[in-house]
Parts: sequence; structure tokens; C-alpha cells
Amino acid sequence: MDAPWGTLISTASGAAATILGILVGTLAGRRNEGRQWTRDRKAAAYERFLQSFTAVEIGMRHAYWEERNPEGVDWEEWNASLISVSLIADSDTGTAADELCTAIGEFSTFPFGEPKDLEKLRQILQKLDAAQRNFVHAARRSLHPSEKQQVSWRLGGPPSWSEIEKIQQRDNDLGRLIS
Repeated sequence: MDAPWGTLISTASGAAATILGILVGTLAGRRNEGRQWTRDRKAAAYERFLQSFTAVEIGMRHAYWEERNPEGVDWEEWNASLISVSLIADSDTGTAADELCTAIGEFSTFPFGEPKDLEKLRQILQKLDAAQRNFVHAARRSLHPSEKQQVSWRLGGPPSWSEIEKIQQRDNDLGRLIS
């Protein structure tokens, strides 16, 4: 009689361990799948926000240089991208997005139809550049918490201030005054 009980206990233990392993594996898989889904949603929202920011900034820069009101800027897409970020962003990324919104808001209050004030433009472009980089850093940390490296460059979008200074100097050399 000892042999059948030993076999039964051994078989039952093996079956229980197998079932427990399946349950633990399923739970771990679902948790990883959930984390991946959240990370993918964050990346998509952050990407959309940066694309929308770039479009708004370029539209406003064109209006500024052409001394006209910034018609054609897609504020609806900008606001929709903000909503996407607000739904998924952590506190640091949300704060960085708000900083970028504030800089865009300052730029939108410029006197677009008047002669250019390059010093004011330089100040707002520096704020936009810093806010965009802060958002990128926060978004990278949000997607990969172990990410400590900060990028020291800004890729994409309109030209940096140093490029604008070169354009101004070239135009001054050619006799076309910008300011």
C-alpha cells in the first residue's frame, strides 16, 4: 500500500507544481505585456506631442519672419497631443510638457505683424529649445527609468539660434536688413 500512496503523492505534487508554474507564468506574462503596452502608448503620445510641437513652432516662426499673424497653425492637433500626453505621462513628463506649453504660449503673444525684435526672438527660442530638451529627457526617463544620459542636442524642427544669427549676418552682408 505504501507504493501507491507514494506514487499518488508524487504525481499530485508534480501536477500541482505544473499548474502553479503555469499560473505564475501567466501572471508574469500579463504583467510584462501590460508594461509593454503602457510603454508603447507613452512612446506614441510623446512622439505625437513632439511632432505637433515642431509643426506649431515652425508655423509660428514662418509667421514671425513674414511679419504676419500665424494663420494655419494646427492648434487642434497641438491640443489633442497635449491631451494624449496628459492621459499617460508621469509627473515629471507632464511638468516638462507644461513648460513647453508655456514657452509656446509666450511665443504666440509676440507682435507678429510688427518689425522683428531679434533679442526677444532669441530669448523665446532659447526657452523653446530648453523646454523641448527637458521634455525629451523626461520622456526618455519615463520610457526607460534607468536612462540617466541626457542629450545635449536638439534634432529636428526649425533652425537653432546660431543658424538664425548666420542668416541675419548673411542678409546684412547682402544689404537686406532683418531688424
